[in-house]
Formats: sequence, structure tokens, C-alpha cells
Amino acid sequence: MRTYISTLGFHETRVTRPVIKHGIDDGDRVVLVRPANDGNSERAADAVGYVEDMIAEIEPDATVTTEQVDTSGFMATTLQCSDLLTAVDQDRDLVVNFGGGAREVLLPLLIATVLHAPIVDQAFQYTDVDQEVETVPIPNLTTQIPSSAVDTFELLVHLDREMALPELATESDKSKSTVSRHVESLAEAGVFETWLEDNAKYVSLSQTGVLIARACPSEDLTAL
Repeated sequence: MRTYISTLGFHETRVTRPVIKHGIDDGDRVVLVRPANDGNSERAADAVGYVEDMIAEIEPDATVTTEQVDTSGFMATTLQCSDLLTAVDQDRDLVVNFGGGAREVLLPLLIATVLHAPIVDQAFQYTDVDQEVETVPIPNLTTQIPSSAVDTFELLVHLDREMALPELATESDKSKSTVSRHVESLAEAGVFETWLEDNAKYVSLSQTGVLIARACPSEDLTAL
């Protein structure tokens, strides 16, 4: 089962289209996140009602609820969004949809989603330019790079390209078995991506790895 957590302004299709595209089944939940002090309650009620009717038509046994968050302070809103994400049962897939709406809710939800990236199964965005549903990759910026593998991480950052594992080991001053263990632990941490091609294992930086490399100077990584 899934729980969709979605911001909602006055354009209900920003919620319904991502849900329809990803799928809605018996027992799924759609949680609409809105400001507690809405300046146009009639339009908001119309948008919520449309989502409820659409979901009920597609899957009568799915539920739609509305969570109103206090937008009087940025940190308070972010913490409330964090609570919404962590309250989802661990046996459910957690899908976050950035469907527009008030910026006072959208940005805190984005920050909370990055904070809790390990528990978020998928994220979507309904684009303004071409009005398409796009998958949003959420980086896990809270991951910890294993201290024993920092050198291998820094080496691939320096080389700045994908490469086969034997080539990475050649570039390193460590044994192939040691580099292989490092690659495995770095992949588990989410900063490396690995795949098999022509009977060889290839390695590259993941999105999370690229962002961490840009954010953390080499001396900071070494201190881990």
C-alpha cells in the first residue's frame, strides 16, 4: 500500500495526475497538505472536493485526508512536514508529490523530504512549463561516508567519470579487493552507483555523491 503526501493549491490536477500516473489501489492514502490559514477557503474547498471525488471514482477504498500546517514560521512548518513524513507506516510506500500550492508549504516539505530521503520511495513534480509529471530524484544528504572508504570516494570525485572497477583499482594505491569493498560500502551509503556491463563492474558517482562532493571540502571528508 502507498501513502501519497501532496501539496495542493487551487489546481487539483497537480495532485490527481501524478496519483493516476503512479497508480491508486485499495487501501492507499492521499494526504493533502495545505496552509492552516488559507486566504481563499472556497477555492481551497473546491480543489479538495475535486480530488476527493476523483480518487473515489477511481478507487472507492482509497482515502483522502487534508493536513493543515501552520505557516507562521518557516522552521515550525518544516518540522510539521517532517512529522507528516515520519508518521507514515513503514510498511507503506511513501510517495511525495510537489504539486504546487503555497510556497510557505512547498519549500518546507521539500526540505523535510530531503531530510528523510531514506524513507521516501518516490517523489514527483508537476511541471509548470510542459505540464508533465516528472520523477524527482531525492538526494540523501544525511548519509555517512564510511571513514575507511573516504580515499576511494575522493579518488572517483577527482577522476570525475564513470569507470570499470579494475581501472579504479589501478588508479588507487590499494588492492583490488580493498577497493571492491570500498565500492560496495559506498554504494550502500548511496554515494556510488554500480552496474555490470560486458562482464565488468562499473562505478560512478550518484546524484547524492556529486552533491556531497561539492558541499564538503576534502579535509572535511577526511575527518569523518
